[in-house]
Amino acid sequence: MSIASSLPRDLSGLKIEGTDLTDGETQVLRLLARGLTRREVGSRLNKSEETVKARRSRLRARNTTHAVAIAVSLDLI
Repeated sequence: MSIASSLPRDLSGLKIEGTDLTDGETQVLRLLARGLTRREVGSRLNKSEETVKARRSRLRARNTTHAVAIAVSLDLI
C-alpha cells in the first residue's frame, strides 16, 4: 500500500500556492508516495538520504506523509 492511497480525500487545507517543484523534488516525492524509504529513494536516484530529505522538505512538510499529501493536493505528483 502506498502512502498516497492512505491519505484523506479532502486535502484542501494542505495547499501551498505557487509551488513549482524541480524534477529532482518530483522524483523524490513520487518514490516516497510509492512507499519507499529515504534510503531506498537515495539508492535509486544515486543521492544521499540527506539530499532526499532536503528535496522533500521544500514543501515545508512535517514528515514524508505530509509532503506526499501536499504534492498530491497540488497535482504535482
